[in-house]
Amino acid sequence: MAVTTIKAPRQAGEQSRNSLSDQPWACHARLWAGLVLFAFVFTHLVNHAIGIFGVGAMEQAQQWRWLLWRSWGGGFLLYGAALVHVVLASYRIMRRSTWRMPRDEAWQIISGLAIPFLVAGHVLQTRVAGSWFDVDQSYHAVLLRLWPAVLFSQTLLLVVSWSHGVIGLHHSLRYKAWYPRWRVAGLVVAVLVPALAFAGFVAGGREAAQGAAAGGPTPEQLAGIEHAGMMMNAGLAGFASAFALLLVGAYVRRRIGSTVTITYRGYGPVRVPRGTSVLEASRMYHIPHPSSCRGRGRCSTCRVQVTGGAADLPDPFAAERALLSGIGAPENVRLACQTRPTRDMSVRILMPVLGQRLADPDQDAQEWAVEREATVIFLDLRAFNTLTSNRLPYEIAVLINRFSTEMTQTVESHGGRIDQMYGDGLLAVFDGSDKPSAGARAALRAARDMTRVLDMLNIEMRGVLPIPIRAGIGIHTGPIILARVGDGVQENRLRAIGVTVTVAAGLEAASKEYLADYFVSEETARASGYDFSGQNQRDVIVDGHSMPVPAYAIANDVALDKVMSGKAMLGVLSAAGM
Repeated sequence: MAVTTIKAPRQAGEQSRNSLSDQPWACHARLWAGLVLFAFVFTHLVNHAIGIFGVGAMEQAQQWRWLLWRSWGGGFLLYGAALVHVVLASYRIMRRSTWRMPRDEAWQIISGLAIPFLVAGHVLQTRVAGSWFDVDQSYHAVLLRLWPAVLFSQTLLLVVSWSHGVIGLHHSLRYKAWYPRWRVAGLVVAVLVPALAFAGFVAGGREAAQGAAAGGPTPEQLAGIEHAGMMMNAGLAGFASAFALLLVGAYVRRRIGSTVTITYRGYGPVRVPRGTSVLEASRMYHIPHPSSCRGRGRCSTCRVQVTGGAADLPDPFAAERALLSGIGAPENVRLACQTRPTRDMSVRILMPVLGQRLADPDQDAQEWAVEREATVIFLDLRAFNTLTSNRLPYEIAVLINRFSTEMTQTVESHGGRIDQMYGDGLLAVFDGSDKPSAGARAALRAARDMTRVLDMLNIEMRGVLPIPIRAGIGIHTGPIILARVGDGVQENRLRAIGVTVTVAAGLEAASKEYLADYFVSEETARASGYDFSGQNQRDVIVDGHSMPVPAYAIANDVALDKVMSGKAMLGVLSAAGM
């Protein structure tokens, strides 16, 4: 007799457990509203920065800024964005089941809650005073009212609002392919804008104070502004009180409400309030769980494999499905930050936190596997078996340890990192993600010094070794993958993998055929900016590489030193018209 099992439909309340703030449209609305507010703050601070050139310049720039933000459309966009951002962000905060979080996320919450209270006085003295009571809103008049009485509060508002926006912008853009290339430039802008805005505010305030006094508000206007300020303060106090009550209510509801059990493989079961996300549960019980995007559903580092209770989970939203589909995740893999179980379930964390357990386990998540532009050195000792034949184990140990110590110091002195060190060779990486030319030049200098280190070892161990120590070195520049290799929790090391490493190894092998100490790829030569035109160029066939690799055979450190000499560089600079 066949038995048909009918799965009970999920209750409507279970599906709604995925909070409003987790809905794709709500996440996008909060983000875009934040971008509008950030654009307003940016233009306002740039207007302040123009104060370095005088109050008159500030007045001219203000007219253009008003065309954007005081138009009907601009005003609707600004105030609508402020309302949407405040409501959705407040709701997201109230939905939190734990206050354990990374420091930057905590600062975003604190700064976001502080902004309305810090900006209230500024809005009162500018927009409210001008629009409601017809008070002069020119920069000269406003600066006279603000300078220097509110210098501290205005500076605090500048720092808090700008840092809040910059952190949010960083987390929203960090997964874009182009972001790593522009990260340094963005950091420079993030520092310069508030610094110049503060300088412009100080310069404009001093100029306004020294100039002719503008007509101040009348007693009637002052009374109206004071009354409006009392209303604004009452509104802020009401908002704060209501927000605090809602937080308390949400906490009490979680404490007295139903709970679910989440069983972690390797950590055991934990009980959490129903509707708590798996990522929040991990933080509540100090279970290491990476989340590069801080639980915003923009990355996949927090993903888990659901080993039990998958049928009772609410279906993933479109954004989560698209993200998991993009990495080829199976059906039983979910994002921990978006999964809010309504019944008991079992999970396995797929991307464990690297290294020792930390107070902030999220900080190393992005180092699990990242792509970098780098220059790679592959060095291999020639005739190593002959070099160590008939040697005492102690003598071999001394040689290997001296080789390892000296090479490590040489690489690190030029800003590189030993990726792998083995008996008769090494792999070194020189990061060029910010400036490829710097990584390539550092690698070439390190390679030259490596040969000189071997000459020094030959002198030290002349009576011990049967033949002099020689090495072949291959150098190539390109993208590499830095990945943690190991058990993922304790014993793991950062390793460079990818085609760039393979090409560097192939160039080292080719150095034996051409009797050269160095084989430098054309990519490294181009990135370094040095003039290799006088060197012997060859097309090297590298195993696993479809096309021959153009490279330069450099005989010894003297030849390489000439390439990197000032005269060679002068030729390059002259050709570039510098």
